[in-house]
Amino acid sequence: MGARPVTAARLGLAIWGAALVAALPAAWAQTATACPPAGQAYERLIASDTEVAYRWDPAPLKVGQFFSADVIACRSPGPVTRIGVDATMPAHGHGMNYRPKAVEVAPGHYRFSGLMLHMPGRWQITVDLYDGTRLVRRLTRDLDLKP
Repeated sequence: MGARPVTAARLGLAIWGAALVAALPAAWAQTATACPPAGQAYERLIASDTEVAYRWDPAPLKVGQFFSADVIACRSPGPVTRIGVDATMPAHGHGMNYRPKAVEVAPGHYRFSGLMLHMPGRWQITVDLYDGTRLVRRLTRDLDLKP
């Protein structure tokens, strides 16, 4: 049995398939937002395949003061359709007394308001990246809040 001749339809399908495969990483990357450049007061949480930029307002954080947080998923191992932020005190076994409100600013960029760290001590800040209901990645940062 000999080789089948290459038709225009087969060639077009092959080119289309190759273009689709080449575009997939770019499509996934579009779910993340570019990290803000240095000098815009954003801090970073970084893992091998994930990077999140965040900043508090007002900064620095103070005990018993409401604050907001801008959180941007700059790089992740898959699509990010939602971001969650929480804070706990592992030594005390509790979290914040208030549930923050989240507003999507742009794909992969959320602004959280109504956050408050109500007592001094070591807090663990958690940023969760979700694809739908599936947790894609969890990043944490410890914060020692002085009285």
